[in-house]
Amino acid sequence: MNNQGKWNRREFIVKPILWAGTASVLAKTDLLLASPSLETSASPVLQRTLGKTGLSLPVVSMGVMNADVPGLLRRAYELGIRHFDTAAGYQNGRNEEMVGRVIKEMGVREKVVIATKQPSRNHSQSAAEAKVRFIEGVEGSLKRLQMDHVDILYHHAVDSVEDARAEGPLEALQSLKKDGKTRFIGLSTHKTVDVLSEAIRLNLFDVGLVMLNYTMAHDAGMLSTIERAAKSGMGIVAMKTQAGGTVKPDAKLPKELPTVSQTALLKWALNHEFVTTAIPGFSTYEHLEQDCSVARNLAYTHEEERFLADKAFAAKAEFCQQCGECRKDCPRQVDIPVLMRSHMYAVQYRNIGMAREMLASATPGRGLEACGACESCLVTCRNTVQIGRKIAQLKALPVAQLLT
Repeated sequence: MNNQGKWNRREFIVKPILWAGTASVLAKTDLLLASPSLETSASPVLQRTLGKTGLSLPVVSMGVMNADVPGLLRRAYELGIRHFDTAAGYQNGRNEEMVGRVIKEMGVREKVVIATKQPSRNHSQSAAEAKVRFIEGVEGSLKRLQMDHVDILYHHAVDSVEDARAEGPLEALQSLKKDGKTRFIGLSTHKTVDVLSEAIRLNLFDVGLVMLNYTMAHDAGMLSTIERAAKSGMGIVAMKTQAGGTVKPDAKLPKELPTVSQTALLKWALNHEFVTTAIPGFSTYEHLEQDCSVARNLAYTHEEERFLADKAFAAKAEFCQQCGECRKDCPRQVDIPVLMRSHMYAVQYRNIGMAREMLASATPGRGLEACGACESCLVTCRNTVQIGRKIAQLKALPVAQLLT
C-alpha cells in the first residue's frame, strides 16, 4: 500500500489485481488453497479482525435484507458465515424476526455476530426526542430478534455530516452500548467521504458500513478515506460490492449477469485489505453458493481477470455512486440520488417495499412527484447512469402508484 494513503486511478484498479496475483501464488501453498467445495476443503475460511472491536469475522458475511427464506440463513451458517446483517426497517421488521427465530432455533447465538440498524430521519425532533425514539426503535429490534443485545448497532443511512454528528442518535448509541444492549456501535452511509471523515474526527464509532465496488474504481478520494478510517481503528464492512445486485439496471436487458461477474466483483472489494468483511445480499441458494465460494480464496480465476479487464462493465452497470452532483442540473431540485436508490431496490433487488420506503424518505416536493411535469429529464450523470430512463421506469412501477 501507498504510505501516504493516496491512490491514483491506476493504483486503485491495479493494486487489488496485483494482490490477487500474489494470492494466485499463495494458492499453490498451504497458505491459501483454491477449492471447489466449501465444506470438504482443507483450506480455512479467510478471517479478518474488525478494527478495534477485536471481532474475527469470515471475509464473506450475509446481508439479510432481501432474504425471506429461513433456510438461507441455516445454509449460510453451514457454509461458514458467522455475521448476519439486518435492520429495523427491512421487510417492516419481519427480517429481524426471521433472523432472531432462526438463530434461536439453531442455538448458535454465541457463535454469530448480529448487526442491526436504526434510522433517524426526522430532523424536526429535538435531540432529547431523537434519543428517546432511537432507543425505543432499538428496543423494538431486540424484541423482534429475541435477543437481549446485538453485537453491532448502526445509526442507519447517515448521508450527511449533520446526521453523523446529530446529538440525539449519538447519545442514544453511547447509552445503549453502556447498558449492554449492543457491544459495538457504527454508522452506515452512502456518502462515504464526507461522513466517514466526520466519523474519524468524532472518534466514537467502532464500525463503518460503506459502499465499495468496482464501478467506483476511479474514486481515489473515496478509497483513501476508507483506508484512513480503517487505520484509525474503525472496522470496515463493505456493502453494494456487486454494484447493486445480479440484475442489470435496464429491465429490457438480459436479467442475470454472468456468474463470473459476481465472484469477480466480490473478490475485487475484498482484495482491499482494509475491508474486514462484505455483506452481499443474496436471496437464493445459487447466489449464496457463489458468494461463499470466495470465502476461502481471493485469487482471481482467468475468467474473472478477463471480466475485470473489460472496462465496459462499469458503464453497463449504471451504478449510482450517490455523489449528488446531478442535483445541480435539476430545475426542480429533485433528490435524484434517492430516486436512483429507489430504482435499484425496485428493479435490481426486486424489493418494492424498500423502494417505497426510500421514495418516502425524499424531502416533500423533491421526490418522484416533482418529476411529473417534466416532458424530458435535463439531468446528466457525472458517471454512467441514464437518469432519465431510470426515472421513467420508476414512474411506471407499482411502487410509484402506491405513493400517489
